[in-house]
Amino acid sequence: MAAHPIQALGEAVGSVGVDPRAYQLSSLFQEANDGPARTAAKITGVQGPGKRDDDSTYFTSNEGIPFPDPAHSKTVGGVPVVSDIHLLQKQQHFNRSKNLERMVHPCGSGAFGYFETTKDVTAHCKADFLKSVGLRTPVSTRFSTVTLGRECPDLARNPRGFAIKFYTGEGNYDIVGLNFPIFFCRDPIQGPDVIRSQYRNPQDFLLDHNSLFDLLANTPEGNHAGMMFFSDHGTPQGWRHNHGYGCHTFKWANRDGEFVYIKYHFLANHGQKQFTANEAMRLSGEDPDYSKRDLWRAIEKGEEITWTAHVQIMQPSEADPDKLGFDPFDVTKVWPKSEFPLHEFGKLVLNRNPENFHIDVEQAAFSPGSMVPGIEDSPDPLLQFRTFFYRDAQLHRIGVNWHQIPGEIHILCKDVILIFRRVNCPFMASSCASLNFDGQIRADANHAGNPQYAPNSFGNKFRPDTAEVPYQLADSIMSRKSHFWHEGSPTEYEQSRALYEKVMNVEAREHLHFNTASALKKVDYPVIQVKYLAQLLRIPYQYAKAVYNLLPEKSFGFEEVEEKSKGAEKIGKEEKFCPSAQTDKLVGKCPAAKVYNA
Repeated sequence: MAAHPIQALGEAVGSVGVDPRAYQLSSLFQEANDGPARTAAKITGVQGPGKRDDDSTYFTSNEGIPFPDPAHSKTVGGVPVVSDIHLLQKQQHFNRSKNLERMVHPCGSGAFGYFETTKDVTAHCKADFLKSVGLRTPVSTRFSTVTLGRECPDLARNPRGFAIKFYTGEGNYDIVGLNFPIFFCRDPIQGPDVIRSQYRNPQDFLLDHNSLFDLLANTPEGNHAGMMFFSDHGTPQGWRHNHGYGCHTFKWANRDGEFVYIKYHFLANHGQKQFTANEAMRLSGEDPDYSKRDLWRAIEKGEEITWTAHVQIMQPSEADPDKLGFDPFDVTKVWPKSEFPLHEFGKLVLNRNPENFHIDVEQAAFSPGSMVPGIEDSPDPLLQFRTFFYRDAQLHRIGVNWHQIPGEIHILCKDVILIFRRVNCPFMASSCASLNFDGQIRADANHAGNPQYAPNSFGNKFRPDTAEVPYQLADSIMSRKSHFWHEGSPTEYEQSRALYEKVMNVEAREHLHFNTASALKKVDYPVIQVKYLAQLLRIPYQYAKAVYNLLPEKSFGFEEVEEKSKGAEKIGKEEKFCPSAQTDKLVGKCPAAKVYNA
């Protein structure tokens, strides 16, 4: 059929017309070079489609500012700074890039209960909920898959979110962890990339094995968590048969201003159990809500659902990778239990289901930045930025007054049912007087007679005694230089190798090989398969070889993998930013001199 005369004319003009604007606006820039008239002409078919492929000369921010590097944030002493506009814009844009569903962990459910302190840890930590043995603190929890949408089966291969909100006497404390003790990246600028690599493809909306394996192939440190992802840990038996980990390194501080570094471990008393890939696939078809249903029914039946809480403890003087042989602030690494054993400090008990899923679970908001006095941050760069961007995501998703969202929760704690009205409200805090005013759905006294600025001449109720305990970084230089001790080094693979050779048994390794090959065979590009197998070869040779042998079709020989593995630890790392100086490491020392005034 002949084109409409106006359409034909529009297409002809559009195809040969000369754009008088500068060259940078003629390249694809998210269609910023198209005004509403040209956009409408393309939509209606009057004019042919615009450019589909990026032909720009370099990557930029939304404002066209050149983007220096995809894997290195701007830091001081390795700790990210808020002046990194690329880091903040990338995460804030990511937080707002979908309609208002959780950007991460959308598929999940929760329950309520209490945390009981079982051991005296006051020598290390002054937190109110840990002040005495036997003290019970109300909690809410949420369990989830991480990157899969609400529509996906909750037994699908994925990490599992493990989030706890403690309603303490000095405010709400959130632990926002996983069923893995490690994560896929350590620089926060790569956080959105990790999540997007496990999203559906933006063109065909199909699960994208190309992006998953391509990111792992270009992120050497990510393959420690990648091994857990493709092991049976990626398909646990529901929510309750998981151990939970805080993942990051935190500080515990006592009343004398002394601190230690710690890692959290919540060990399931009912056992850690996993399905095989075939079992998880079959059960996902039979019941896509298996994990949600299992937890709900167990609580309704009155079954005991408990975890024993432990910490590993490290003195600040020990927390130096040059001494340890590993980076204690690198979230892609663990602390060996042989050197830093577990110390019990409490028990987590779940005993009550939500009254209403939307109010009690879907509107629950967790942030690693919600830390009460006695629990503080460490030089872990991903933790530093998660304290910002999780809160930012909640502000976008449910508003600035998310702590006031109405709802009635019943928690059974020490044979007493506590009733409170808001799932995010610090209802156990001895004081709650925020100086953040106004905003949507404000439901309390708002200013409550306080001036809307501080300091002022009418009220000074601040708590200088709760100021964080100072620590000293390795240097005071602001740059994008990496402070990750393992970056570009063969030591990157040591812990992954230990997991494969010393922790996994023969059956676990066989399942790992099968699960990995089953997914890798779906990758369309041999270049990705070769590069990914090169990373596996550096963990141990037999891991890569076993996966390669299980691939049904091979368009490359294993010798190509062997060749690519040479220098695989440097793949995805720009040499300009790799660590080279003695101070290019993450350190959080006790300051030599007193910092605060008496």
